[in-house]
Amino acid sequence: MLINEVCRKCNLTKKAIEYYGEHGLIRPAVLKNGYRNFSEADVAKLKRIAVLRGLDLSVSEIHTVLEKDSLSSMYDFFYKKELKIADLQTKKMLIKQLADGEDWDNIRKQVEALQKKQSILNRILDKFPGYYGKFVCSHFSLFLDEPITSKEQQDAFETIITFLDDVAITLPEDLQEYLDEIMRLADASITQNAASALVAAVENPEQYINDNKEMLEQYRAVLESDEYKASPIHRMKEFLRQLQSENGYNDIFIPAMQRLSPSYREYYNALQIANKFFSRYYGQNE
Repeated sequence: MLINEVCRKCNLTKKAIEYYGEHGLIRPAVLKNGYRNFSEADVAKLKRIAVLRGLDLSVSEIHTVLEKDSLSSMYDFFYKKELKIADLQTKKMLIKQLADGEDWDNIRKQVEALQKKQSILNRILDKFPGYYGKFVCSHFSLFLDEPITSKEQQDAFETIITFLDDVAITLPEDLQEYLDEIMRLADASITQNAASALVAAVENPEQYINDNKEMLEQYRAVLESDEYKASPIHRMKEFLRQLQSENGYNDIFIPAMQRLSPSYREYYNALQIANKFFSRYYGQNE
C-alpha cells in the first residue's frame, strides 16, 4: 500500500512516517516509479512505533525494543522510567527548597550528587541483565546520595564509571529466558522486600535469625535439595557468582563503592560480620 493509506491505518502523518524511515525504523520496498510500497508488516511495526513514541521512548530506544522484541528489553526501559521518575521527584524537592530560601551552594552539592548517582544507576541497568540489574540498582541506590568531597571519592567514582562502561555481561539463552519469566511474574514489592530483609539481616543478624528460624531452616533445606541444584535459579546464581569473580565486580567495583560512599563502607563491614555470624549459626546446626 502507498503512504496515504498507511497514514489512515496508523493515524500518523506522512512527515512522521518519513521520519521513522529516515532513522531506519521501517524499510518499505521502493517501486520502479519511486513510490514506497508498505506491507502489512510495515503497518504493524508503525503502530508499535507510535505506541512507543507516545510513551516517550527515543528513536534509539525504539530500535532496541524492535530488534530484541523481548520482555527483557521492555522491562529495561520500565526500570529506567522508574529511575527517571525518582530523579524528577528529587529535583522537584530541591526546587521547592530553593523557593523556600535554601542555600544555593548546598543545593548545588545535592544536584551534583544526584547527577553522579544517576550516572552509576543508569549504567548498572544497562550492563546487568533484567531483574538482576533492577535488584543491584535498588541495592546500591541506598548508598549514592552522599556528595563527593574528597579526591579519593572522585577517583572512586571515575573507577566505577570506567568499570561499568567496560564490563560486558551476556547470559546464556536459557538463563535469559528464565530471567524474562521472573520479570513477567515479579513486581516491585518483591525487590523491596528482598532489600529490606537483607538490611535487617545485616543490622542485627542474631535478632533476624531468632525471628526467622523456621523460614531459614526451610530455605536451607531448599538449597540442599537435588531439585534446587538442578534448577535454573541455581544455575543463574552460580553463573553470576563466577562472573562477578572474573569481570572485576568483586575486585574493582565493590572496593571503589567502599571508597566512594562512607555509608556503603559501613554497610559492607557490617555485612562481613553478618556473613560470619550466619556461617557459625549454620555450622552449629549441621
